[in-house]
Amino acid sequence: MLRPSSRGNLGEAAAPHDDHEVVDLLRTTIRREYQEPPLKTQVANFVKTTYSPKALIPSLTWVPEMVKGGWRDSLRGDIAAGMTVGAFLVPQGMSYALVAELPPIYGLYTASVPLIIYALLGTSRQLAIGPVAIVSLLIGHGVGAISHPTLDDGSTNPEYVSLCIAASLLSGLLQILMSFTRLGFITSFLSHPVVSGFTSAAALIIGFGQLRHVLGFKLKSDNNLFVVAIDMFSRLGEAHWPSILMGFLVMCVLYAFKTVPRLKKLPSAMIIVFLSTLLSWALNLGANHGFKIAGDIPSGIPAPSAPSIPSGEKLSQLFTAVLILTLIGYCESIAVGLTYASKNRYEIRSDQELLAFGVANVVGSFFGAYPVAGGFGRSAVNANSGAKTQLAGAISGIFILIVLAALTPLFYHLPKPALGAIVIMAVQGLLDYQEPIHLYKMGAWGDFVSNVITFLATLLVGPELGIGVGVGCSLLTLIALTSSPSYSVLGNVRGSNLYYNIAVMEPAKEVPHTLIIRFDADLWFANCARFKEAVLREAAKRPDLSRVILCFQAVNMIDSSALHALHEVVRDLKNLAKGMGEDHTITVALSGARRAARKRLIAEFSPSSFLKPGENPSRTLCGRSTTQLKRIFDQKAYNGSLTQTQADFLVKKLIEMKGTSEDELETSPSIVFGWAQVISEDRDNNSCVVGFEEFLKLLRHETGEEEPDPNHEIVLYPNVHAAVCYDLLNASEPDGVADGPPLVANVPLEPPAQAGWSPTPVPRPHASDLAEMGEHRGSENWATGVGNV
Repeated sequence: MLRPSSRGNLGEAAAPHDDHEVVDLLRTTIRREYQEPPLKTQVANFVKTTYSPKALIPSLTWVPEMVKGGWRDSLRGDIAAGMTVGAFLVPQGMSYALVAELPPIYGLYTASVPLIIYALLGTSRQLAIGPVAIVSLLIGHGVGAISHPTLDDGSTNPEYVSLCIAASLLSGLLQILMSFTRLGFITSFLSHPVVSGFTSAAALIIGFGQLRHVLGFKLKSDNNLFVVAIDMFSRLGEAHWPSILMGFLVMCVLYAFKTVPRLKKLPSAMIIVFLSTLLSWALNLGANHGFKIAGDIPSGIPAPSAPSIPSGEKLSQLFTAVLILTLIGYCESIAVGLTYASKNRYEIRSDQELLAFGVANVVGSFFGAYPVAGGFGRSAVNANSGAKTQLAGAISGIFILIVLAALTPLFYHLPKPALGAIVIMAVQGLLDYQEPIHLYKMGAWGDFVSNVITFLATLLVGPELGIGVGVGCSLLTLIALTSSPSYSVLGNVRGSNLYYNIAVMEPAKEVPHTLIIRFDADLWFANCARFKEAVLREAAKRPDLSRVILCFQAVNMIDSSALHALHEVVRDLKNLAKGMGEDHTITVALSGARRAARKRLIAEFSPSSFLKPGENPSRTLCGRSTTQLKRIFDQKAYNGSLTQTQADFLVKKLIEMKGTSEDELETSPSIVFGWAQVISEDRDNNSCVVGFEEFLKLLRHETGEEEPDPNHEIVLYPNVHAAVCYDLLNASEPDGVADGPPLVANVPLEPPAQAGWSPTPVPRPHASDLAEMGEHRGSENWATGVGNV
């Protein structure tokens, strides 16, 4: 049998009496809502779960588990994965250093110590961090705008290197700050279409940038890729054709490694580096044939030294570049981490990831590293090679340290055309041409426009401004979509408590003299004007209108601007009613408001919540209707009165528990135990007794509340059906209803004079009838009485 839904603010209804149980949606009681613990408890729990040693250093959890025996399941896979990724990192690190306009050795520095730090602090078990293409590109463009990468003689500019290392320190500090202030959500503004468009354009920029190593001549430096492309084609006569041949052959070999199944698992880039270096050494390609080679690469692990931080305008420019690369790098990293966490069924904590990356960048900056991030390709290799814990990342870092300590002289003859070809093949995976096609076919025009504009802007004005344009376009698209959301005019399906969009569901007919309108979005300053226009436009179409019901089932948030607009709607509807006739009135009711929105609505318009049919909503005091207060008073009174002490106690508790339901008031421990004390008072010795009217005066005096203005109030109902049927109910409850089960059969409904409409709820169906109901009625919500059509 279909069970009543617990969605919204409705509770359970009647207990079943037979197979065809009927439910009274008007007389359902409200369950006690979740009450947040005291602020002190919340803070203590937050500190305990977020800033405890094991939370800040996850390795304190997985390292002891491995020591106790967990190594049997994971150690072999972690060692294999760590060594494999380390072998990939040697050529990748040196190649991406070239993308960042740095000497190759700095790619190895970046791929060493930060990996070990992340393994201790990170929560992702498969994420392989290190130098990545996008961050390297942003470093090259951002820092290159402050200081040129090379001096006039072609040697590396020390200031440029210093700024790149300082960028790692600033990026790490920014990530640590974001972690402790829980600002990881900022990356949510980088939507997937924007990131896709940016990475696709960045792949082209990186690819063109590395063509200079393949072609053998330096390309023009410009943020506009089309200008760079025109310059490149106009100077093809300057190309070094042996370098082009080597680059082409390297790309063909890498493509074969990528497509032939038996070769896919081999470290193709490492093999290319080994063979090309061996060939260059054997034929002395650098001296005899004009190839550009890596040259002298410093050996040994770098001694830690504090980075040099610039000042003044340079610091401001550097921070702008760091902010962009930090957000982009974290966005890419968390996306990869979440993917593998989902596949392997464990959780990663985004704020802890920020802390891990932050500390890794800060510590790495003392060892000559530039900012790190998680890479798509390396993480795939890490996972496929058997990585089970963060130990794999630490092993990769140790592998690079060994290379730095003993093997760097072997890379002296490494030809740069081979490194450039490795990068070009690596960034092919960043080209996401399928995303705009998918968005176009899906009809997601806002996302499609954001994707295309980000792509073009990045190509035309550079990565930094390109991502800014993309984010701005995405936010403008979001505002445009949310500022003009759809709304539906609802009608009742005869013989049921269901209400559907009359424009979609033919059996749904408008309730006479009543406008029921559902707004399908949150209400905030960007769309409250459209909301007001929609309500007044639909109201003006109905000359016999006497009641407006605003269905807020889809409204989870309402801001102050929307509350002002709601005031204006009430005022304008009353002015509209005056135009319909001198004695004509239009009442306004709200239904189905969610918890967060309902709290604001109650505070702004009417403290009368939790109303039952027949209760007068216009006379409220201390957040309760007169009928509610009378019921509470009668429960406590003896012979229709209370003693002065009892009355003072009850007034105090009513003020303390303003806004709670009667059930919560009745079961509150402070009420139960406190009343047990005051009831023991000797009534014979206390001649001062308080009746209900005196009790109301006392309550009004203590709260300072005046008699409310009925015209100001908007009554809140739990669902549309309760709001529709309010006027059809007698003012007093029938005998036996309050004490017996709340069945629909006992509710005195008087159908309107017009034929063809009845609000009487029907028996609920068996579970076996659900399929047929879905075919003929669409999605139904029995708790709220509103279909999802």
